[in-house]
Amino acid sequence: MNKKQLHFIATTLRDYPSFPVDHKRLEQTVHGANEMLRQAQVTRRTSLPEFYKAQLSFISWKVWMQQLLIVAGMGVLLYQFVNRPHGDMEIVMLASVAAPLLVITGLQTLTRSLNCHMIEIELSTWRRLEKLTMVRMSLLGVADLIGLIILAILLNTWIEMEIVSLLLYLLVPFNVSCLGSLWLMNRVRNANCGYYCLAYCGLLIIVQVICTFTPSLSLFLSSATGTWQIALVLSLGGIVYETRGLSRNFRSLETAVRLHY
Repeated sequence: MNKKQLHFIATTLRDYPSFPVDHKRLEQTVHGANEMLRQAQVTRRTSLPEFYKAQLSFISWKVWMQQLLIVAGMGVLLYQFVNRPHGDMEIVMLASVAAPLLVITGLQTLTRSLNCHMIEIELSTWRRLEKLTMVRMSLLGVADLIGLIILAILLNTWIEMEIVSLLLYLLVPFNVSCLGSLWLMNRVRNANCGYYCLAYCGLLIIVQVICTFTPSLSLFLSSATGTWQIALVLSLGGIVYETRGLSRNFRSLETAVRLHY
């Protein structure tokens, strides 16, 4: 298109009569469009219980099956130890191995966004990425706690120990496993994050097994109960701190990805 044609088009458009604009009707149209958009967004928005239900179905059934097998298998193993000449403390120490095992089952779900490069897909959902992660963490955490409570109840029926003490000895390894995994997730934000968390939990299991067959360490004496309680409180504080840090990291990661695209 040459300059003459461009000038002709510009002149024609400039001389073309325009209809008067009714500003009142224009404002009504804009207001009506905004209202329709708001109603459409409200109808598409899911409630928090519905969102939890959706994320519950997102987690693979294999994860729940693995957790069930860990609890059932540990229960059978502990029952075999009860019928043999072993001390109660050794049985409790062996039961605590279930804590990092339960944490391991959920690591793939929590690190899937990084391991499988699924961040862009999950960013297309209505909820923010940090909300998705927090909801999945809470679902997996509740399932793990239920499994540990079941083991504590079983042990309470087999050995002479209060269930509060049993829960203390099971929750501390669980918190330590969660704390270490969260620490790694906050600092290793690449595809190898899940493997580092797996290696950490595996190392923790090895330490627990060594402690199980080394009763001379006296970790479960009544005099050490205060130390266990302090460890429980400190680990809980660490989990809260690292969880907040993980939320901030996912928020910044989400912002960076959105700016990139």
